[in-house]
Amino acid sequence: LEVDVAKVPQRGKPTRTIGERAALLLSGEYQFLSGLHHEPYVYRARGDHRLAFLAQTQNHWDDRLICRPDIRVARQLEGKRILTGPAPCVVGNLRQALERAGVDISTVQFVLASRDGEGADSRLAVGPSSIDRIRRNNVDAANVDMPFDLQAKKRGLNALELPALPVIHNTTICANMDFVRDNEETAVTFLKALIEAVHFFKTQKQKSCAIIAREVAPLIGLDGDDEVEYLHSQWSALLCPKPYPEPLAVENLYNLDVAHDPQANFIGPLEVWDTHYLRMIDDSGFIDALYQGR
Repeated sequence: LEVDVAKVPQRGKPTRTIGERAALLLSGEYQFLSGLHHEPYVYRARGDHRLAFLAQTQNHWDDRLICRPDIRVARQLEGKRILTGPAPCVVGNLRQALERAGVDISTVQFVLASRDGEGADSRLAVGPSSIDRIRRNNVDAANVDMPFDLQAKKRGLNALELPALPVIHNTTICANMDFVRDNEETAVTFLKALIEAVHFFKTQKQKSCAIIAREVAPLIGLDGDDEVEYLHSQWSALLCPKPYPEPLAVENLYNLDVAHDPQANFIGPLEVWDTHYLRMIDDSGFIDALYQGR
């Protein structure tokens, strides 16, 4: 596999942007994408049915909320400033989680991080740098990726437990169905590889942690083996052995990204999903054999 990351320079290749991903998939330059949560609905609304989701490895929200040490419960965030990534799904899910925790979000000031954040993902702008901003009292709290909640606690901050949220996020496998229908064996093999990768991550802790320490830790600034192991343990619990989308997660994505768009909201939530290749793999016993029925 060749894996390119949007907004990250690739040696000998042009740097791809978030906005051009759909066009690159439809042109055939790429065969699969991870993400692209809004565009399939928009394209389908225009009469172009090529974009579809084939699998989903994560169905629950993974962000964590860190805050000043004197803030112990979510209600204490009322009247405070919270740093968050700018993407609608990030802000939307944070607002939902806070409301479920009993916070009057009309009193909260959400401070949006720049889209030109650190690395490939603008949410990393609320990773390590958010810890410093809270300690300097620029903001009172921030939502961060794991394991920056652990890193924050090691630096004297607090991490609040928020209600769980079902959500379609991160590794959502999107494909051009013209390509898939013409290359079904390749598509099925790719999905099997995805399933095997999740199995490896969930069952091979030592090897997975070694990969994280070598490849991920220098990239995002992890500090110690404890953060590597924490990142593995949390993601091992989040990743789905059978990467089907959960209905409530699809509903949440739809409400955040599509329902308010009059150009696309007449397309139903499930119209852009095609899980029958995943069902074929599942019915063959491939996934059960990996996990030996457990």
